[in-house]
Amino acid sequence: MNKLMLCAVAAILAVIAPLAMRAENPNKILIAYFSWGGNTQTVAEYIAEQTQGELFRIEPVVPYPSQYTPCTEVALEERDSNARPAIKEQVANWNDYDVIFIGCPVWWHEAPMIIHTFAESYNFEGKTVVPFCTYAATYRDETLAKIVEITPAANHLEGYGVSGRSTRGVAEWLDRINMMPSAGIDDIVLDDNADVQIFDLNGILVYEGKKNGMQIPVKGLYILHYNNKSEKVIL
Repeated sequence: MNKLMLCAVAAILAVIAPLAMRAENPNKILIAYFSWGGNTQTVAEYIAEQTQGELFRIEPVVPYPSQYTPCTEVALEERDSNARPAIKEQVANWNDYDVIFIGCPVWWHEAPMIIHTFAESYNFEGKTVVPFCTYAATYRDETLAKIVEITPAANHLEGYGVSGRSTRGVAEWLDRINMMPSAGIDDIVLDDNADVQIFDLNGILVYEGKKNGMQIPVKGLYILHYNNKSEKVIL
């Protein structure tokens, strides 16, 4: 291996190193969420926008009451009876995802029982779970802890909770847990005929050639090496 290639590999490894907490193949991120009043949906959509992950809405077969008080009564009954409300749809291509965000509102001091249904419906072995929640007053930490508790086979990253549908602090949290790409390819000023190398997050070369001829295996996060620089990008 020549000196130039050694320098390039060293630069790639320097970019990859902070991603050590992420799953083995973090190119596929799922944001699974249950939302009753829209708060959790707003936060989930923001996370998807920031991470380029895919959304999956957890919807009950039997809808919850649309009015607040009747809904709280149903939620309390489900909690006290340890119910497992049925979910309408299943996640397609579950095995393709390595990082699973799981989000919900705080209901009766913990995650709604439909989140238990979701957690028991899939094999989380080898997955990385990232909990998030929305809350009105308190029990944020208890709810995040419950999501961790009911996915024991998974690895877990730091969770996050917000009041209402605020997204304040979410981007900083995502960056802290290494879920934020540095840029998209269009954000980098680079001639179409420039020579580039594209590595996946395991440091494996997936493309080498001109920018305008780039081909990648799947959409996701990659390391772009060009002009002796390396950056995380969404491709």
